[in-house]
Amino acid sequence: MQTRRGKVQGVLRRAEAITRRLGAGRADHRLPPGELDSLDELEKADRAALQRRAERLGPVFKGLVGDELTVCIVGLARCRRFLKDHGDDVEIVTQDLTAMFPGGFLRAMSGDIHRDYRRALVRAVRSADGDVALAEFESLAAAELRRYATTSAQHQNRPEAWTSSLSCVSTGLLVRTFFGASPGSATHASLVEGFRDLGPYGLVWNPQARQHAAFGRLCLDLRTELVARHEGRSEMSPTCLLAALDDDGELDETMLGNLIYMVEMGRSDIHNFLRWLSRYVASDQALCDAIALGDTTHGVRTLEEALVLEVLRADQSERLERRTLAEVTFEGYVIPAGTHLRLCMWEAHHDAAAFADPHVFDPSRFLHATPSSDVFAPFGLDHHQCPFGALTTRIGTSFVRALCAYRPTLLADGPPVRGAYHWEPSRRLALELVPR
Repeated sequence: MQTRRGKVQGVLRRAEAITRRLGAGRADHRLPPGELDSLDELEKADRAALQRRAERLGPVFKGLVGDELTVCIVGLARCRRFLKDHGDDVEIVTQDLTAMFPGGFLRAMSGDIHRDYRRALVRAVRSADGDVALAEFESLAAAELRRYATTSAQHQNRPEAWTSSLSCVSTGLLVRTFFGASPGSATHASLVEGFRDLGPYGLVWNPQARQHAAFGRLCLDLRTELVARHEGRSEMSPTCLLAALDDDGELDETMLGNLIYMVEMGRSDIHNFLRWLSRYVASDQALCDAIALGDTTHGVRTLEEALVLEVLRADQSERLERRTLAEVTFEGYVIPAGTHLRLCMWEAHHDAAAFADPHVFDPSRFLHATPSSDVFAPFGLDHHQCPFGALTTRIGTSFVRALCAYRPTLLADGPPVRGAYHWEPSRRLALELVPR
């Protein structure tokens, strides 16, 4: 078996061969600049490393991710132009779920099939009553925060206790929103248990036998619930996505599989989103007090809405990943077929030309204005952008209001860490909640 060192050497040799073939002396026939060192290792040591590399080399540069030749593109307008010009020449880097259900993951689809499934999903999102789901989420969050505050003597405000509480909230929210199972019901408990089996320690990128078995049980539970719904004996909320898609006649095996894996991926994303929000709320008691007192309307949005947008800018929007299917030329550089692409969102959201003091956390920057999509795009850049963006921001503001019903105190914290897929708050993050 080839070692990683051998694979990297192979990348180096291929890059050198491509450069010789293209002719290094021609400005429009050369690879992007940059040393072939590990971009992940650079970033883990310094979160702003790629931003500094762009300042040194220009907004299009190369490196390695794992053993893959990788080209980074910095600047939202530039990234959008790349996708517009070369959208048919790239594929999304995501999980391959075709072995679990036909068609695979929506985000990996292209062409007419992507358009049709995405349209059906967007229609369902619009028809499902988000206000009802959010009201139930607020109730769920309030109940879990109350449980956490009243049992502090048992869990002693340890970091894992806070993490566990937010995991419970995020999973409960998604199971209710997607599948209409209300917290406390037998169906809700069964589905939550199914998702714990699907990913007990987080999202599994390459599903194995355990994931296939858990996925099969979740499909069976949901099909059983749909039969009960058709017979008029289900407790499934009619305001959920599953019900809306069922009513529209859009719920085939591919759509059902996508719903399950959207929840599975979202569990981790929403969980970390809530952790980031709690970190910043507990770090600014004046802001927390203002939200609790309702003194929140300033300009075009409330304080809690501005806080959510600033968290999305500062910590949640990181990158879009693609892979070239054919050789393309962009801004005078050749990007070979099979190259891993990183469209850099975090770096664009920390550009001093777009945001004053971009590395300072400052929700007030969103109080009086909404930046253009060329400087702020927290949910993507093209037709693959997240259809749940508006719901995510509403979830965030609802959680912030629920949290500010207490006086949260930051007991421990530390530098952010690069997790398996994203940057996350410190694993030492610990909070105490004191009722007002």
